[in-house]
Amino acid sequence: MQVLIENKNWSNEENENFQSILCLLDLTIDQQQILHNQIQKFKRPEKIINFVLNADPDWDSLQKWIEKENYNQVQEKQQQSIIQEEKQWNQQQLMILKNQLSSQINSNEEVNKILQSIQQSNLNKEIVASVLNCEFETFEEFIQLTQIFEGKSKIVTRRPPQQSNDKQQSKNILYDNQQIKQLFTEFQSLNGRNNLQIQNLLIQLYSSFQYQSFDPTLIDFQPSPDLEYEDLFILCTKVKQYFSYYPRPVQLLSVIELYNHNNDQGRLAQIYTGEGKTLIVAMLAILLCKKKQINVDIVTSSPVLAIRDVQELTPFYKLFSISVAHNINGSQNQLKKMFPCYNSQVIYGDPHSFQADILRHEYSELGTMGDRKQGYVIVDEVDSMLIDGHSNKTLLSTPIPGMLDLTKVLRLIWDEICKQQPNISTDKKVMVIDQNNFYSVDLEEYIQKTLDIQLQDALYNFIPKFRLNYIDFMKKTWIENAILAMFHFHERKHYLIDNNNVRIIDYQNTGVVHQDNMQWQKGLHQFIQLKHNLPITPLRISTNYLSNVGFFKRYQNQLLGLTGTLGSQVTQNLLSKQYKLDFVLMPPFKQRLLKIEPGIATLSKDEWYQEILKSVQYKVNKGRAVLIINQTIQDVQKIEAYLKKYKIKSTTYVDDQQELKKVIGPQTVIIATNLAGRGTDLTTNEELERNGGLHVIMSFLPRNIRIQLQGFGRTGRQGKLGTAELIVSFPDNLYVGQLTQIKTIQDAINYYQTKQKKQMQNYFEVLVYFRDLNEQYYSDEIELEMEKLLNEDRCFNKFCEIAKKKVNMKDNRAAFQSLEEKWGLYLEQYQDIGLNEDDIENWLNSDEGQNPKYLIYQGLQKDDLKIFQKAAEIAKADPQVQYYKGLSEIQSGQYKNGCESLQKAKSLFQIKIDDEKGFATASKLNRIQVEQFQDNESLIEFQESVVMVPNENLELPDLDLTRDSESHNISAIQFVKQNDVQKDTVERKINNHLKVYNKVINNIDTILNTMSTFNPEEEVLDLSWMPVIMKDEKENVDLEQSIKDQQEVIDDGPLPKLGKIAKKKKEKSWLQYVAMFAIGLCQFVVGCAICAFTSGAAMPIGRALITEGISDMLTAVISAWKGIDIDWGNWGQQKMINIGSALVMAGPAGIKEALHLGGNAMKSLKKIGIAEFLKQIPEITAEGLKKNGFWLTDLDKEVVQNQYNTLKQISSTVSKVGNSSQLLNLAYDVLQNQVSNNVIDKEAATGIFDLINQCFQQSSGVEDFKNNFCQFAKKYIRLQMVQSKQGKSDSQIKEEVTQFSFIEGNKKYQQVKQDIEQYKQYQKAMENELKYFSTIMLDCFSRDQNIQKIVILLDLYYEKLCDFEKIKESITDKMIQSHLSQNLSFQDQTLQNACIQLKISNPQSLNEFYQKVIRPNIYNLCCLLSNQIKYKNPLEVILQKEYQKQIYAKRDQLKIDYENLNNQQKYLRQQQDLINPNQRTQNQIEQLNQMIDDFNNKRDQYQKKQNQLQEIEKLQYHELIINSIAYLKNKGMINDDDLTFKPQFLKQYQKYLENEKFDQAVQEILLSAIKNIPNEINNFQQTSKKIFSNKLKQAIEVAMLDEIKKYIFDTKMQKEDEKITSKIN
Repeated sequence: MQVLIENKNWSNEENENFQSILCLLDLTIDQQQILHNQIQKFKRPEKIINFVLNADPDWDSLQKWIEKENYNQVQEKQQQSIIQEEKQWNQQQLMILKNQLSSQINSNEEVNKILQSIQQSNLNKEIVASVLNCEFETFEEFIQLTQIFEGKSKIVTRRPPQQSNDKQQSKNILYDNQQIKQLFTEFQSLNGRNNLQIQNLLIQLYSSFQYQSFDPTLIDFQPSPDLEYEDLFILCTKVKQYFSYYPRPVQLLSVIELYNHNNDQGRLAQIYTGEGKTLIVAMLAILLCKKKQINVDIVTSSPVLAIRDVQELTPFYKLFSISVAHNINGSQNQLKKMFPCYNSQVIYGDPHSFQADILRHEYSELGTMGDRKQGYVIVDEVDSMLIDGHSNKTLLSTPIPGMLDLTKVLRLIWDEICKQQPNISTDKKVMVIDQNNFYSVDLEEYIQKTLDIQLQDALYNFIPKFRLNYIDFMKKTWIENAILAMFHFHERKHYLIDNNNVRIIDYQNTGVVHQDNMQWQKGLHQFIQLKHNLPITPLRISTNYLSNVGFFKRYQNQLLGLTGTLGSQVTQNLLSKQYKLDFVLMPPFKQRLLKIEPGIATLSKDEWYQEILKSVQYKVNKGRAVLIINQTIQDVQKIEAYLKKYKIKSTTYVDDQQELKKVIGPQTVIIATNLAGRGTDLTTNEELERNGGLHVIMSFLPRNIRIQLQGFGRTGRQGKLGTAELIVSFPDNLYVGQLTQIKTIQDAINYYQTKQKKQMQNYFEVLVYFRDLNEQYYSDEIELEMEKLLNEDRCFNKFCEIAKKKVNMKDNRAAFQSLEEKWGLYLEQYQDIGLNEDDIENWLNSDEGQNPKYLIYQGLQKDDLKIFQKAAEIAKADPQVQYYKGLSEIQSGQYKNGCESLQKAKSLFQIKIDDEKGFATASKLNRIQVEQFQDNESLIEFQESVVMVPNENLELPDLDLTRDSESHNISAIQFVKQNDVQKDTVERKINNHLKVYNKVINNIDTILNTMSTFNPEEEVLDLSWMPVIMKDEKENVDLEQSIKDQQEVIDDGPLPKLGKIAKKKKEKSWLQYVAMFAIGLCQFVVGCAICAFTSGAAMPIGRALITEGISDMLTAVISAWKGIDIDWGNWGQQKMINIGSALVMAGPAGIKEALHLGGNAMKSLKKIGIAEFLKQIPEITAEGLKKNGFWLTDLDKEVVQNQYNTLKQISSTVSKVGNSSQLLNLAYDVLQNQVSNNVIDKEAATGIFDLINQCFQQSSGVEDFKNNFCQFAKKYIRLQMVQSKQGKSDSQIKEEVTQFSFIEGNKKYQQVKQDIEQYKQYQKAMENELKYFSTIMLDCFSRDQNIQKIVILLDLYYEKLCDFEKIKESITDKMIQSHLSQNLSFQDQTLQNACIQLKISNPQSLNEFYQKVIRPNIYNLCCLLSNQIKYKNPLEVILQKEYQKQIYAKRDQLKIDYENLNNQQKYLRQQQDLINPNQRTQNQIEQLNQMIDDFNNKRDQYQKKQNQLQEIEKLQYHELIINSIAYLKNKGMINDDDLTFKPQFLKQYQKYLENEKFDQAVQEILLSAIKNIPNEINNFQQTSKKIFSNKLKQAIEVAMLDEIKKYIFDTKMQKEDEKITSKIN
């Protein structure tokens, strides 16, 4: 029985829909009743319907969901109730409001009317608060003001005071005319210009304020971009409304000057500290938004300031109906859609936040910034970001797989440096004692050689092979950065260790301690982590970034900025040149009373401490406060400790996250970094001002006057008193820049006195001289760095353009990431020497260093086994690849291969575990050895980019007793004991990594166990996925570091998810039934076609096919219902008999006609007009059997319904049966009862009982029967529907179909007869065009000069300089075809469009097709191969060959000469022996002597030639050859084909040889070689085997042209086919 579940609040249709889906849940009656009660709480049914349809829940899941929904509804109601309560006025609030109104309005009646109106309309409390800030005296005026603030009225009034006297009027005057005139006089003095119009405007404006009157017509700004009096009036009065004061004239003048910048330039304003820059920025932003109708970005120096300003100023902006927000930490909440802040007109943020959002929006295409248009940027502390922070850039970091193992290389480098530390000299050389010998080796060289040995012996076995090239070109940089980290970078100076994180300090400029998301690149950050035994983070390769320079240049002439100090003319020139800016200097509001005291420079650190102490004590004793600004945190801590010894209490300030007390009084001492020198507003109380105000000490000499003035600007602000001085250490602050001849302090003094032509008065003036002298040098350095950064930005944009054309980021993220990594590797390799936009495309197209791990992502995304197989070919020993390949093989049915792959993956993971454990042990032993002698405090300090100048005084060094502790050498055993409490971070991290590998091994074991019992005959496998880190593990706070470490392995693997394989029973295959039905349908259609078109001879065959087809379709239906397998053997025999009989009856003529007509029968399906008839036949697939019986007659519906009710009654009856013996008896009783009541007939009862019997036989017990019976009953009922539809007998159906087909077939055929003829003609024309297409494409290829040059080069190289057999093995047809077809995917929409749009008869269209489709693949292949050889010009190959021939000829000639000399020597000896010494005549003696002289001359010549040849063979002939051809090319002696020379080339080449002053023998060889080149080129063109070009041409035809032709032909013919079909229909 089914309970009616409905909700009275829903419509009838909604209740019916809900009722219909409940069938899916199979609920009991009790459950239905519970659900009926539960749904009454739902106002709408959509939620519960969607949940049931999408989740397919069981009862428990449904209950949990309903409980959660009810809870959410309760929460929503409570929240709405709270909001409503907050909006309403309570009695206490009304009483307070009454008191406020009574103080402003004398009439109680008016007050009560106002209160009554507020209660009745429940007026918004914020609006009431705004109205109370205005003046009103009546109920009407109150209502008018409320309408204004609600935006309903356009009248603004403010009543002037009714009583006034001279005293009151004088009090209301803000700034008299004389003050404003004085302001403009100072402005003209500073800027050399004046603006009388603005001066008069301000005088008029401030005069009107004293009456406090509003113009009723002024409700909004004027629609013109030009500033008018009314605009400034509105602005100022609303400033007064919010802040309770009007802006000062200098503030308003600053706003006007910035607003009225030149159209083709931005503008920077120098506004002294303490002048209220926050308000100036806000007013400027409001005017830009309202007047110029443009968005405004406000860039602050830190995220803290951005958040603060938005929180404080939002109500102010709201007065002008301007939306404002900040973009700090937007990515923490939303990752893949627009950040809400970009709906605002004004956005505050730091440079990093803006740059990161631009990268997300434009590069990652996440839509982060929506459609918000870029407008103005206003930069606060502009010099900090445009100059000091010029080199900063924002990177969006993404994990790159295959980088984790490289940290082992970094650790080897670090440990080796640590072990060698006791042997390192002051000039950074390793001192080596080898037995009795002593020598030294450069530290960098020593570490590199040691690393090479260690890499070869240990690491190459388990570092990914595709990373070896990366290691080779990065190891030198890593070693340099390791030395930097060890000796030059110091804690509390360059960085701060905070909560196990390294935070970078900008100690030279701003003193800002950056957040831990800013990191040094190229291993430096990791070496700092190793230095402090912190968890080491994986290396990152920068792939996407935006520099400060590039970011600010985006705004072009809409860049406006403010700063307290613009600096010197050098700084201004740099800013003007780089950013196209002009400048305006604003006078202070009040005269500055700052007194700068003479600077002090000390020669020793001890003197430095003493001078600071002396100054602090003196000022504190006078009741003053002191701010000491230092360069580093290290200095802060040392000075704090030093002052502590003398009982001076102090506060330190080193991080902008710290809270600093802003109001200070007498005897306050603050010790800070330069962070306090910028943007820190310290307010002095009255007592301190009476004592002389704040005193600022800067303990270092800033690198430019701008930073110095920023520090001094902390005191003497807004007309207050203050003093400032510099107390610095001379050796630590002497900037000599490029003056490398200055080695000592005395050198510096001598240089100063020589250049200045005067004697030194004090050491401080020398420091300032050198500081100012080097400012231009520093500025030039910055400019060069800016140009480099801009070039990097351009190259990055070029990469984005190329990469996004090659790959759709959203569709194939993994392929895009692979390109990203290639770009990152290019950037790493060439960043220091300079990037080139023209190199990027070739670099991206190359396969060098391809990371196979991205194929894992692609394989998972596309579920493609081939991709995993490709990855396995590249990385055979990669366990992750084998793991996912195994899962994919199992999923595709390759069970054996899958298990083997998983077993291999398990072995590889175990090897990985063993390697990690071994490395952990070795690393621990290394650390024990290192810690015994490591003492970082004793290292010599080297200041970054500063030459340290030693003192020449022969005195003992300073003794520094301020260090907290000393490091002591301890034994290895002691070290281990001390570290028992806290486990070594390396070991802990490795153990966390191993957790992932063990999880995968356990997962593999589970899968293999499942597969061992899997029976493919009876079972199927279901592959699902689960996360590597489970939810409960992630939610455990104690495992935070463990999760972070595990995620590193997951990202690096990659191992995004683990497979889970489950077995389930195989359902009966419907394939055999579908196949039988399809065969029957095919016979039926072919038979109909034959009957329709035959002239009579083939009629027996047509009728036989129709009969057999219908018979087979009915067989398929009956077999599917009964679950009987089809006996294909018996069916085949019977088929041969029946069809054979028909063939005999038809005879040869009939068979011939039948074959002709039947061959095109399937294509004629729609032509013969029976499509509608065939649609009435129900499908026999699983989905087809689910169709409803809407087409049955009423009588048939009643019969089928009765049978269904009978089956349902049987199902209900047998559900209570406990044993099988009762089951059939009870079913039989039910059937007899139904027959006797005339519900069903006996024939139906027999059929149903047969069904029950069959179900019982196929079930393993009673419970199994109950489960199976429901499905059997559904199949039975649907079969009854099919049989009811047939109605007529078989013979009647066949006769009607034949007659119908014959009539309709003739009719349709006549309609399309002419179209079919045209179709055949078009087919023939297409075949002819495509033959022509191949010829034209090959012709384009042969005329492609650039490609042909490369082809000839490769042919020459392979033939002249390579082993022919080896080339045949490597340059194969398969290899070439594979490369050419690699990017030729007909799934690509671009390629499809190109093929469809191609007009073969149009030469221009053909040429465009070649350029877009054919050429790129050929060019990429040629470039790939040509990049592997050392020559780039064919003539270079020939010249090398000829050069070698000349050398060989010389060598052969020397051999001949040597044999001749030997023969001559023998002959001389014979002559000597023949002549008797006693009988020699004078003539014989002379002849013999002549022969000896001749021999000696020839021997000397031979020796000379031999020496010459040896010298020639030592020459780097590759370079010689390349230079020779390059020279001729530059001189225009080589024709455009790169193969032939101009006639005068020999004469020009002789000049080259003479100018280069080559040895005569070398000249002869080169000249002979180059003379022979034309003949050799001739011979090559006539006799060349063309090893490469022939194979390339053949591959183009096979792999590209044939495939394209096939696609074009099939596509266009299909279109024509569809035209004919549409006509028929």
